[in-house]
Parts: sequence; C-alpha cells; structure tokens
Amino acid sequence: MKVLYSTLVLYAILGLSALARAQSPVVEKVEPPNWWIGHTIDPVRVLVRGANFDGSVIRSASSGISVSNLKVNSRGDYLFVDVTVDPKATPGDASFTIATSKGDAVVPFYLDPPLDSRANSQSITNEDVIYLIMTDRFSDGDPAINKEVDRRNPRAWHGGDFKGIAKRIPYLRELGVTAIWLTPWYDNPDEASQCDKPWCPNTNYHGYHAIDYYGVENHFGSMADLQALIQECHRNGIKVVQDQVANHVGIQHPWAKRPPLDNWLNPFSQNTFNNSVLLSPNSSNAERDNLIKGWFNELLPDLNQDEPEVSRYLVQNALWWIGKTGIDGIRQDTIQYMPRAFIRDWSAAIKKQYPNYWMVGEVFEEDSAQTAFFQGGRKGWDEIDTELPSVFDFKLWRTSQEVFTGKKPARALRDVLKYDGLYGNIDNVTLLTNNHDTDRFMSLKDATLEGAMMHTAFVLSIRGIPQLYYGEEIGMTGGHDPDNRGDFPGGFSGDPKNAFTKTGRSPDQQRMFEWVREWIKIRRSRLPMKQGRTIDLFYDNDAYVFARESRLGNTSAWNIVAFNNGGSGKTVSFPSPFPRGRNKLLTVADSRAKAEWSDEKMTLVLPAKSVSAFGYAPE
Repeated sequence: MKVLYSTLVLYAILGLSALARAQSPVVEKVEPPNWWIGHTIDPVRVLVRGANFDGSVIRSASSGISVSNLKVNSRGDYLFVDVTVDPKATPGDASFTIATSKGDAVVPFYLDPPLDSRANSQSITNEDVIYLIMTDRFSDGDPAINKEVDRRNPRAWHGGDFKGIAKRIPYLRELGVTAIWLTPWYDNPDEASQCDKPWCPNTNYHGYHAIDYYGVENHFGSMADLQALIQECHRNGIKVVQDQVANHVGIQHPWAKRPPLDNWLNPFSQNTFNNSVLLSPNSSNAERDNLIKGWFNELLPDLNQDEPEVSRYLVQNALWWIGKTGIDGIRQDTIQYMPRAFIRDWSAAIKKQYPNYWMVGEVFEEDSAQTAFFQGGRKGWDEIDTELPSVFDFKLWRTSQEVFTGKKPARALRDVLKYDGLYGNIDNVTLLTNNHDTDRFMSLKDATLEGAMMHTAFVLSIRGIPQLYYGEEIGMTGGHDPDNRGDFPGGFSGDPKNAFTKTGRSPDQQRMFEWVREWIKIRRSRLPMKQGRTIDLFYDNDAYVFARESRLGNTSAWNIVAFNNGGSGKTVSFPSPFPRGRNKLLTVADSRAKAEWSDEKMTLVLPAKSVSAFGYAPE
C-alpha cells in the first residue's frame, strides 16, 4: 500500500509539473530570425508564433539589443516586439526571454555583421538581359531531394532545383544573359491543392502559395543551396532576381487558421479583376476595395497591407531576403492589388538601404496608362508616387506578338510607343518576350519561326530592360497553363534530347538559339541599344524603322533598327536623322540589307521578313 501511495503521489507531481509546463510560454517560430547591425530598419519588428503569451514581459540580457513595444494578440499565440540593435553590438547570439507567471521561454535571435552591399545586391540596369526560369521545370541537379515527382503530370512536381540551375550556368553564359529571375522559392505545401476547379488537384511547384515567408522550398534545396547558387551566379557575372509575393499566401499557411491579428487577412470576397477602377479617380471605394482586398480564389488568402503590422512584416521580409542571399533585384507579384501607399512604403524602405535597387512590379494589364500609373517617378491622382523603379510593359509585348503573327500592321508598334511619355522612367520599364503565365510564341495562331525571331529582336532592340523566358531561345511550344511551363529538354534524367548543347538541338532550335545569342550581343555591345532615346523614322503596314540615340559629349552614337514584316522586299525612305559628312553607317545585323543616305535623305533596302540594324558613330 505504501508503494502504491508513493507511486500515486509521484504521478500527481509529474502531472502537475506537465500541466505547469503546458501553461508556460512556447516559442514555435521567430520572424525574422536574425537582423543586421547598422541596418536602416532599426528597430526591427519581430513576430513570434507560439502559445501562452498572455501576460508576457520581455527581457534581454544581451548588451547588443534592447526590446520594447510588446504586443500580444487576443489568443495569446502571437507576440510582436521591437528589437533595437546597438550600432556597436557584437555579431552573434542576441536571444531574449518571454516571461509570464507560468514560466519563461527563450526567443532565439541573432545579429549579423553590417551588410556590405558592394559584394552583392548589384541591382538590374539597362545593361542587363533578364532570363526567367521556373525552377521546377528547368534542370534537376540533385535527384536525392526529388519527391512526389511525376513528369507525366503537368501539374505535379518535376524535380528542377537550385543545383540544376547552377549546373546550367555555362549555358546561360553562352546565351549571353546577365540576370536570371527565379519564380518564388518560399516554402510551399508538399501536398497538392484541392478545389472544384479544372486546375485541381495542383501541386505548388510554381511557388506562389507560400506557407513560410522565411523558409526555402524543400523541393528546390536548402538555404545553403540557394546561397551557393547566387554566389556562383555572381562569380560568373550573372545577377539574380527573386520573385516575391506580398499580396497573398497559400491556404495552408498557419495564418489561414491562426492569423496573428484579427485583421491580418482580408475576409474572403472574390476579386472581380475589374482592374481599370484602380486607375480611375472616379471609382467608388467599394470597387477599389474589391480589387485591393478581394481574394484571387479560395486558395489564396489576401493579406491586409493597410494593417501597419502586416506592412512592416512584408517590408522587413523583402529586406531580409536581400541581406540573407545577396539577390540583385525583386519581381513583385500582382503588385497592383496592394494599396499604392504600401507600394510606396515598400519601395522607399528598400531604396533607403540600397539606394539604386531595382524592383519590378507585375501590373498585368494591356493598357499603357494602367501600367504607367504604378511606376514611380511621378504622383498619381491620389498624390502618391509609388517609387517603384519598373513595371512590365504588357501592352507592347502583346502588340509585338500580334504584329509578328500577322494580326496587326507594323505601325501598331509605334502606336504603343507613343505613350512612353506617360511613364516616370521609360528606360526602366521591363519588356518581356513571354512569361510563365502566357502562351509561348510558337503556340500562338499563325506563329512562325521567323515571327518569333523578329519578336525577340524587337524586345532586345527597343527601350527598357529586356526579359526572356526560358526555352523561347530554342522555340519551345506550349499553350495555356500548364503547357507553357514545360520542362527544358535535357534538364532531366532520361530526356531523349539535350537542348543545352548544340548537338542536342534540331536545326530550327539551333537557328533560334544563334539568333537570340547574336541579338543579345548586338544589344550589349551597342550603347544606344541599351541607353538611347527612341526616334521614329518610318512606319507603315509592313515596316517599322526607329533609331536609338545616345549622347557622347557633344556628339551622338546611333543605331537604326529596321523591321520589314512584309512577305517581299521593301525600300523605305525618310529624312536623314544625321548628316552624312565623313561618318560611316555599318550594318551590324542582316548583311543583305542596304543603306544609302545624304544629308537630307536616307533610303533602306530591306529583305522580306527581316530585321536589319545599322550602327553609326562620328569619325
């Protein structure tokens, strides 16, 4: 009996002890997990997820930080705290403690040395040619991390990863691109999304359903793998752009069930995508609210950037990725569906730490006025300058596709370019050949290889920053999503052809590859192509001829680019943009073209279905 009594007492003591421990603070996740000494964000707002935070106080024994401005949510499972970093702090452990009457919990936190932006974070400029890669579909470099891979299913994981991209750096260098944009590498759910739409079940290989803003997608590799890729790219003269998604998260994110604040997410309402109401000063608040607060669908909870804690979290997250990895630019997904005041604050915070940093926003609207409204450099009707360096020129992209598939006359290109004055900085606008949300050129109705070549040459010769899409340089096909996200041939074990090599390409693939490579060389070697102003010289149904001019002290360098989309040769004449004198006009593309000019007039003889470029510089 004594033994039984003692055992019961012991069990009671252990039970009470376990209960006490259960009521002690519990730390599950810390965001951000580290920060930098001497950063422009100071204090940094730290979000702690866990349990039993009611009645908390915060204590720090580290001389390198001080903690203040504590806030605990209504459920006691999220805690916000400001961490101020001493400029003289020593890098290393700066953990602090959450204390309640029930017990204590340590919050792991680390200080890193001041950032050296000279080593990384180079930013994107007009000197660059960007190459968009969907990581899962490009190249498999680490089969050991493959799981749930089914390459026969276009909506499943296919096995591409960071090491696979690193393996293809020689190919990228041969092509001549100077920057790669990778679709999101946040951690996404392993399990497929389920819904009653045609695209379900659908895995999250694309990366746009984040469940951890501070985690790396395990299908792609580790944080160390990502950092190694970026470092290897930098060693090879290639910059890296991260695709960020501040508008929404995936439905499997912990916030969907346990939001840090009651207003952290906007209540569900279906977005109508009536995007023009964002541009119009006459729209009702209800219309604008639907665009800003509405969900894309039931799988993508919409974040409320009007809540200061949400805004601060997202700004810090963007800066954390730059500091942690050394990325050189950010592509911000679905940016027009966030408040313009947030876009301004987000852009300004990044540029405060990195004054010349490049960010491009996706304003997927084929309306020059709409896209220009979101680029920084001037205030809109709402008195907000977004300070956003770049937006995609979807209108000119679409028109180029239409012209070079025969649906519109060549003069339509000029008719879009006439709106360049709407933009705050037209030279910083990003023009795409295609992307992961659009049908590939070679799958468009009436597409030809010659048309694809001309479309690419136009993107690489006109103003702005050019962005290519993986596989377009070999004429890959693919219609609507997910067909437009096919695997790059040769990137995966068992592929019958390896288009990363000359011997693995068909004659048409090789012809397209050489064409793209040559036009990248032309652009990168000719200053006016990169930085010149655009001057219309001639346009009609078949032809569009323009000049790019760059000032060189008291003189100018010129390039003339002439497109003849007609089925037969064409001779065009126009007033000479510069005097003949002793200057030379050199053909730099398509030697079949001819040019004659005097001080008054220039005449070009252009072959059918051709692009001709001429370089001019004073002797």
